[in-house]
Amino acid sequence: MSTAAGTRYSLVVKGGTLVIPGVGLIHANVGISGGKIVALGDDLAGRADDIFDASGKTVIPGIFDPHTHIGNERSFDEEAETETRAAVLGGVTTIGIFLRSLEESYMLHLPAFRRAMDELSYVDSVFHPQIFTEEQIAEIPLYAKAFGIRSFKFYMSGMPGIVKSITDDVLLNGFRTVAGLGPDTIACVHCETGVLIDQARKELQKKREGTLADWEFAHPADAEALAIQTALYLAKIAGAHLYVVHLSSRQGLEVVRNARRQGMRFTVETTTPYLGIASDDPNGFLVKMVPPVRTKDHHDALWQGVLEGSINTIGTDNTSRARATKKPEAGLHGARPGLPALGTHLPALLHYGRLRGIPLELLVDRATRGPAKVYGIYPQKGTIAVGSDADLAIVDLDLERVVRAEDLHGMSDFSPFEGKTLRGWPVATIKAGQIVARDGKIVGKQTGRYLPREARADAPDLEWLRRAV
Repeated sequence: MSTAAGTRYSLVVKGGTLVIPGVGLIHANVGISGGKIVALGDDLAGRADDIFDASGKTVIPGIFDPHTHIGNERSFDEEAETETRAAVLGGVTTIGIFLRSLEESYMLHLPAFRRAMDELSYVDSVFHPQIFTEEQIAEIPLYAKAFGIRSFKFYMSGMPGIVKSITDDVLLNGFRTVAGLGPDTIACVHCETGVLIDQARKELQKKREGTLADWEFAHPADAEALAIQTALYLAKIAGAHLYVVHLSSRQGLEVVRNARRQGMRFTVETTTPYLGIASDDPNGFLVKMVPPVRTKDHHDALWQGVLEGSINTIGTDNTSRARATKKPEAGLHGARPGLPALGTHLPALLHYGRLRGIPLELLVDRATRGPAKVYGIYPQKGTIAVGSDADLAIVDLDLERVVRAEDLHGMSDFSPFEGKTLRGWPVATIKAGQIVARDGKIVGKQTGRYLPREARADAPDLEWLRRAV
């Protein structure tokens, strides 16, 4: 325990059980001043300007969702406010944003993106530009130097009318450029084999109508597994740190396991929709996404991957939409992919994870310390420690709520978990030392900031995440 004698605290969180990744569950008060955690210990409340009584509650680090999309439906500025509002109400205090510019230089857009996150956001953020052209690859060192960006995304298979695929030669060039910035940089990849997806979609077009379960045939799991193998090989050639985004299948997980057994170092993410929603979901095409939600046997595999350490981080792939543009009534071919998942990320993780018997500390690890280490912002984020940012989620592990979109306060008028009862919700969120959300309502101001990342001489240490595979 650490205390600062004589310190006056702006806020003390008292009486809760702290979940500290890598340490465990402890009973202690948290002393906060200047937006930082400055003390952990007993008898801090007597020197506090304000006290939050967390008795009977669980206190965890603010969640870091490493995989979100902002500005795909409405303007970037508008979603920077609405979607981060939903995030902070749900206990998320930091997000990684996959920025999109299909052709133009990101230098034309990064100043505005950063300004929006500094002025309008309720949460802190890091940026992962999506790379589509050789010109953008050539500018990667500039993005790193000018904006402190250390992670970049590539699509091995695109989505018609949304993003385009890149070829393996372009991917290899991108990997080499990213690796050239240093061992701490990350190459994020949407792993699906484009030609297999194209053929599968063509075959599915012969079927005029169908169900959500049919959508899985448009993105077969074998296409994900093959793409992971290809990406691993190219990353090895280039010496790049590969980060597999949104793993969705047991076939993909088996490739991951085999590579781990061979000693390959890389990072794998899955998302709460893939852990909690199956292809027979009654919400139908409201939960259409890419890759698709799959049958329950994939849930079994992915949760085992989380438990054993084959899967290192858990995000959402949040892409907020309204029903009017999601168009679930347009069916198999007309409904659009993309789900709002920020507001339900933590409750879904707690609910489905504990049903599976996953230890609470491990669930918190995968959603806080794991992504914070990978993306170079630990221990500023991802832990409860003296010197870390005072970003905390106060959770009632027994609180049950039926998910309704209007209660989540994002821009979307539906949720992929709509109508489901989830157990384990945040009752307050502290961001930068201020109580920003309480009992489902915003009670504080936006304190979000963009976080430029400095180059480090070492690669992210993920050995602590892994058990024997």
